[in-house]
Amino acid sequence: MKEQTYIWKSHNELLQDISSLRRLTIDSCPKLQSLVAEEEKDQQQQLCELSCRLEYLGLGCCEGLVKLPQSSLSLSSLREIEIYKCSPLVSLPEVALPSKLKRIDIRECDALKSLPKAWMCDINSSLEILTILSCRSLTYIAGVQLPPSLKRLDIYDCDNIRTLTVEEGIQSSSSRRYTSSLLEGLNISRCPSLTCIFSKNELPATLESLEVGNLPPSLKSLYVLFCSKLESIAERLDNNTSLETIDISNCGNLKNLPSGLHNLHQLQEISIGRCGNLESFPEGGLPCAKLSKLRIHGCERLEALPKGLHNLTSLQELTIGRGVELPSLEEDGLPTNLHSLWIAGNMEIWKSTIEWGRGFHRFSSLRQLRISGCDDDMVSFPPKADDIRLGTALPLPASLTSLLIFSFPNLELLSSSIVDLQNLTSLTLEDCPKLKYFPEKGLPSSLLQLYIGGCPLIAEKCRKDGGQYWDLLTHIPYVEIDFKWGFDDDSTED
Repeated sequence: MKEQTYIWKSHNELLQDISSLRRLTIDSCPKLQSLVAEEEKDQQQQLCELSCRLEYLGLGCCEGLVKLPQSSLSLSSLREIEIYKCSPLVSLPEVALPSKLKRIDIRECDALKSLPKAWMCDINSSLEILTILSCRSLTYIAGVQLPPSLKRLDIYDCDNIRTLTVEEGIQSSSSRRYTSSLLEGLNISRCPSLTCIFSKNELPATLESLEVGNLPPSLKSLYVLFCSKLESIAERLDNNTSLETIDISNCGNLKNLPSGLHNLHQLQEISIGRCGNLESFPEGGLPCAKLSKLRIHGCERLEALPKGLHNLTSLQELTIGRGVELPSLEEDGLPTNLHSLWIAGNMEIWKSTIEWGRGFHRFSSLRQLRISGCDDDMVSFPPKADDIRLGTALPLPASLTSLLIFSFPNLELLSSSIVDLQNLTSLTLEDCPKLKYFPEKGLPSSLLQLYIGGCPLIAEKCRKDGGQYWDLLTHIPYVEIDFKWGFDDDSTED
């Protein structure tokens, strides 16, 4: 069909044949200009009437398709539209969407400059999922608001998109009643021109209820990744929001998080990573009601951790990743109900966690502990009680089931207290080039998995053929040394 410029002409038999069709995909028709021959205008209406059962329409690799005909959006049973790799497509029909349409997926349509206003204003719309991928001419999604029925919006690789909504449509929309969005999931990734999510302009009095610059109150998940120019997520966060997950990563221009973060009573997970200019968390701290996961890493200019961490009684997983050295913890330290703790590259946080009175013994529920690159001078782990740099260190919690030790350049030995961890089932030792001693009493009898990588001295002693520590490993079901199974006869060969 490479020479075909339309699909239907005046063949009534063909139109009748497709009257029961439910799915239609038109692919690789580079000269296709329309679904119905231009000279057969009356056939467009006939197409709509006869194709009343069509639920899916897919158009792909149609390089001659500049404009989608209105008839394509008049199919009453249509539930899903997929348009991909139609590079010359400039516009979509300025008509309301079919009442049953729930999903639109538009990918790699580089000439597409805007989405129809009629899509955004239709209060009878059933559209729930809108995905935009690699549409490089789009600069925004909607004039004032997103489709009122929309529940999920995914935007990826749109190089020129600057915001989701802009002020241009406000005056023309001021006469109509604003309908709040049902948006629950918002995912934005690899949009390097994005500066803010929703426009922050002033509103006329007739639109006071439209909170431009803030997030929809129904939003449950927010993911913004690799948007290097992003300056603002929102002006503020109100306590009526439904947000459960916030994930912001690789947004190098973001300096502050919105105020009111502590008001998000449904929030369960926060992840902030590689935001190199982020300086601080809001003054009010974090919500304590349901927050169970907190990850902060790669934020070189962050001045301090959020206030009141010890009050987060629901927090179970905490990651404090690499960045500049943060100041020591507040007097009350970390919440003691943690199940998982990862500290990477922060000497002061590490030190204040294990000091006398705030040692790991307090974390009676801790199951997974990961320590990475926190102390270049540490010789033994856990540190011995006479280590004057750290004060008196207390034993690791007996509840530990997984222990991971990474990137300690001068670590030489594992302390004897490791043996007392009788619930420990997994031990990982990685990138500790001077590590050469296990405890004299061996490793915990409970171990089921042992991983060793980048530790050449201890690896040599764990060789099956005469290694000093080989007998200490035979009770462990799975041993992996430098990506080789420890019990393999060929494990020592190149």
